[in-house]
Amino acid sequence: MAQPIFAFRDVSVRFGATPILDKVGFDVAPEEFLCLVGPSGCGKTTLLRVAAGLIRPQEGRAEFEGRAVAEPTPELAIVFQDYSRALLPWRTVAGNVELALEARGAPRAGRAAEVKRLLGIIGLADHAQKFPLQLSGGMQQRVQIARALAQRPRILLMDEPFGSLDAMTRQALQDEIARLCKAERQTVVFVTHDLEEAIYLGDRVVALEANPGRVVEIVEIALPRPRDQLTTREHPRFLEYRHRLFGHLAKKEAE
Repeated sequence: MAQPIFAFRDVSVRFGATPILDKVGFDVAPEEFLCLVGPSGCGKTTLLRVAAGLIRPQEGRAEFEGRAVAEPTPELAIVFQDYSRALLPWRTVAGNVELALEARGAPRAGRAAEVKRLLGIIGLADHAQKFPLQLSGGMQQRVQIARALAQRPRILLMDEPFGSLDAMTRQALQDEIARLCKAERQTVVFVTHDLEEAIYLGDRVVALEANPGRVVEIVEIALPRPRDQLTTREHPRFLEYRHRLFGHLAKKEAE
């Protein structure tokens, strides 16, 4: 694997006396789309928050380009599942995206052009002056993604961003984020509870077990890109990966 841009080094987290993560460690390569899966309670979201600098582990550390992540940084942007709370309802679509430009101190003169570019990329150029409540859930999530990209992060952290969307919207956004991240050469760490979503999107899938969260396997996804919602999911390797990852979850549930 290429020299890692990010790494978890034996990360352990406890909430009170309860262990959440136990010595979790793996690397993330530049421009990799890495997915995290595991049962409820395995610490996927906690691990992502450690990556973002929102939680400090009791042991181990997260590293960005070899440096410990001790606090939030603009180089690491996070996209949350609850898009309805992530967006500012009193700001337009353009205003929400511009918020990230304001935060990183981008010159005022160039902000409108950058917002227009990003909204064009995510297919919302015609909705710039609408407010979040005037948009569908999928469109609101696109705005949150555009705002994260406006931050110009080195790594995009995504916490089940499509979990509350209907199936067709979810699949459309899966294809959109895969295309977008490839075009922008974006490194992604993507949390999901959906094994098929992880296999479809990921270059690698890290499977965690629960109580406490530990890495049980890291699976290389050798499926050709660009991927297709029908043919990729019917590929024999796709089914093999699904059975393999499901086996870890099923085994844990049976214990």
